[in-house]
Amino acid sequence: MHSEFFAGPNFSGRSAAMLALLRSGKPGSESFFIGPYAEAALSGLSSSVLDEIALYRANPPRTRQIFNRLDVASSRTRKPQSLSGGEQVLLALHCFSLSGYDTLAVDTALEQLDAENRAAALAYLNSGAFNVALIDNRTTPDNWLATPREAMPLSSVIDWHALNMLIVPQQAAEIAINRLNFGYRGGKMIFRDASATLAPGQIYRMSGANGAGKTTFLKILAGALAPSSSNITLGGKPYAPWRDGNAALAMATQNPDQQWCGATLDEDMVRRRNALGKMAGERGTVLGDARLSALARALGIASLDQHLYELPLAARKRVSWLWPLAGAHPWIVLDEPTIGQDSGTRENLAGLLARMCGEGYGIILVTHDDAFAATLPHRVLRIENGTISPL
Repeated sequence: MHSEFFAGPNFSGRSAAMLALLRSGKPGSESFFIGPYAEAALSGLSSSVLDEIALYRANPPRTRQIFNRLDVASSRTRKPQSLSGGEQVLLALHCFSLSGYDTLAVDTALEQLDAENRAAALAYLNSGAFNVALIDNRTTPDNWLATPREAMPLSSVIDWHALNMLIVPQQAAEIAINRLNFGYRGGKMIFRDASATLAPGQIYRMSGANGAGKTTFLKILAGALAPSSSNITLGGKPYAPWRDGNAALAMATQNPDQQWCGATLDEDMVRRRNALGKMAGERGTVLGDARLSALARALGIASLDQHLYELPLAARKRVSWLWPLAGAHPWIVLDEPTIGQDSGTRENLAGLLARMCGEGYGIILVTHDDAFAATLPHRVLRIENGTISPL
């Protein structure tokens, strides 16, 4: 069996080299590809997890071991698109294990998995039962064919010094969550009378297994989801962003392509400022074209006229940080910010977030990147069995 690991920093051509290998047919004639965001690996044709699994099942069945880390029993009727990013990775691996494909290619998707599921996935890839091609920023497998790549000279290099100079102070207010209840239609309850307090000037890491509700929690605070019941306050005053609008949180989503408000960066920023209304005027030069352009350049984007989908995915992930870094809101919310990012980027991002915390921001992170989290002074809030508990 052919097992190959593509090593190198961002923009070194790892993904292109992997795809070239797959097209060559060298590992096998048919390959199953799981990219950084596993939703694209799924068919998009199925109305339920069970239908998705049935779609890929080989006939006659394959004899290889089934990868069975997703709780299919409790998610069987859910739409695959409603699963968390990590759960979608587990579903994609499960579908591959039942399929007739002889080659599995994984481009940084394992970075979305919690520690237990990640270890299980790496063990499965290392079983020798099929051909594998892998890109991962956190693990170098032993005894695999390694294809090192060198960084290519690109303009999309982050100017970390400039980013630090562009940070403006903020004054975050305490967020208090009490009696939070939420469940997806046709799925399990995610929160049952959950409570938590988020103090300003702190970094909070939301932890929990894939599917526990970490991203759901962020979406509720940002107003993208409405709880069935809750008592949330911001600075001691009632706060219901799903009804009254988000007044406190700037969020970068796990998949950057799910958060754009326009085809170009300029369109995205204009629409966001319009949504802010009066606040945009109050923030003045903080949200002005000159400063936003400077932030974009520091993130490696030369112009606000840049078409977002023409950028490499790693660069799109970086530019998704622009709005949280802009200073429009005092709470910064980052969902898996280091997915697809090399070690140097992760190290510098940690330093930038620590500085912003010292400037009065509150920061909420969801990350399965333990090494990244270890470089940040933070508090852990674990989501488990419908509750939110400090660790």
